[in-house]
Amino acid sequence: GFPLRLVVPGWYATYWVKMVTEIEVTNHPGTGFWMTPAYMVPDNRAGAMIPGEVGVKMVPISAMVPRSFINTVDKATAGKPVALKGFAFGGNSALTTVQISTDGGTTWHPARLGKNWGEYGAREWASSFTPPKAGTYRVMAKASNAAGLEQPMEGRWNPGGFMYNAIEHIDIQAS
Repeated sequence: GFPLRLVVPGWYATYWVKMVTEIEVTNHPGTGFWMTPAYMVPDNRAGAMIPGEVGVKMVPISAMVPRSFINTVDKATAGKPVALKGFAFGGNSALTTVQISTDGGTTWHPARLGKNWGEYGAREWASSFTPPKAGTYRVMAKASNAAGLEQPMEGRWNPGGFMYNAIEHIDIQAS
């Protein structure tokens, strides 16, 4: 933004005001559309609730949650190592681990983490596995942070779909 952009580490970009033209200091939360009905999540660590649940205290989205992505996979051949690469971030706290599963989540092993760019920075990760035989392998990556949060196997629900961080997967076909 011009002339000034406000960046709040560990918070979602919805709060990264794109073009600051005025700053107002108040002693109460904002009451505009974006702060009252729009960007709200249940007031709990996961920002989640049961669909249809009533009487849940809602609060503005603030802290981010851990998330990992698989973005590079080499061609797979049975009996030969396959390179796996991706990136992850810890959300509201430093990323501490990325774990990889090549059997659909039954077992996990640590990935190697790349350079630490700071508490809120994304980090590259790398791993490899050797498919024992031809077939399909479900590869998953999950991130954990210093606050003890870990990506869940399934997404947690809230009315806006915010803070989604379920473990995603890719299927690799080894020849």
